[in-house]
Amino acid sequence: MKIHANDEILKNRYPEKINKNEKPITKEFGAILNEAIENSSELGAGDQKPPIVNTMSGIQFNPFLPREKILMLDRVGRLLDLLDEYHQKLSNPGISLKRIYPLINEMEAQKESLIPVLNSLPDGDGLKDILNQALITSSLEAIRFNRGDYLAR
Repeated sequence: MKIHANDEILKNRYPEKINKNEKPITKEFGAILNEAIENSSELGAGDQKPPIVNTMSGIQFNPFLPREKILMLDRVGRLLDLLDEYHQKLSNPGISLKRIYPLINEMEAQKESLIPVLNSLPDGDGLKDILNQALITSSLEAIRFNRGDYLAR
């Protein structure tokens, strides 16, 4: 495996020499601008290297969540755990529907308490999407269970 140095990055950021003995440019701004435009049209015809992109600039990590957010995550996690437990019990033919019914009641209570949390989250929040899907799933499962869709077991 060949390892390349990061010399290009450093050269772009920190030039090798700074010559303080250079004479100041005495041309007028218009003349300098015209020269730059002419030189840029000549450079545009050939191959050019793309600029170096810093892929890590958009990542931000905040390990210190506010207490309310942690409580919210715990409540959403509890609903997801209830849905998982419901799924496991429903798929087990040895467990009667009477034993599953308390889970339905608890899922509906959790759903009612989490609706205000859903409304308080900003749009585009990943937790809002997860919570919305969990609430929809729990509502549909409660409707199916109470309607008797699983009586033919």
